[in-house]
Formats: sequence, C-alpha cells, structure tokens
Amino acid sequence: MTDVIRLKGITVFGFYGVSPQEREVGQKIQVDLELQADLQAACTSDSLRDTINYESVYSKVMEVVSERKHRLIESLGEDICYELLREFPISKVTINLRKLNLPFPNNLSYVEVCLTREATI
Repeated sequence: MTDVIRLKGITVFGFYGVSPQEREVGQKIQVDLELQADLQAACTSDSLRDTINYESVYSKVMEVVSERKHRLIESLGEDICYELLREFPISKVTINLRKLNLPFPNNLSYVEVCLTREATI
C-alpha cells in the first residue's frame, strides 16, 4: 500500500539561473512535493510519530534552498529529493519546480521541471 502526502505551492527565493542577471537579481521558485510512504500506522494511531511530519519536510526544503547554490532548478530539485529520501521514511518523492520570473520578454507564465526519485534499498 502506498499513501501520499502533498505539499503544494512552497515559494522560495534564491539566486538561480545561468545568466548573471538572473543570479544577481534573484527570483521566486514555486515547489510542489508528493511524498509516497506507508501511512497505515498513522491512520490507526493518530500519532505524529507514525507519519511524515510535513513541517519538518518544509524545513528541510528551506534548508536546502538557503544553504546551497544552484544555477539550474534541476539541480536544486535533485538536492531536495536526495535530502528528503535520506531523512524521511518515504519510498518515492516527486518534485515540481516552477520558475516564475523568466528573464526574457514573452507571454510564457512559467517553466516547470518535474523530477521523481525513489529510495534505494
């Protein structure tokens, strides 16, 4: 059985991008997470110790964003996935990262990267 916890619309600010202007000005990135885990124990115990504490997940995302530099949102996503799989009892994580402020004039709302990573046994 696989259950899911989703965190939607985490907005982070950082100095991402390939161009110097992107890294100088900084920008917002929006993050969605889907964490797959067995939540059966939490369903019956009603105890935080038997589930994934999503406040701790949020804190880990913010830690990775603030402590590491990335040019690409792909690289940022990979680091977040790695840390979540390392620290929490989840079997799979899917992350969507949306770059909201693009450095060129057009009518494109955002660019999104989606990564899925699984725990190794």
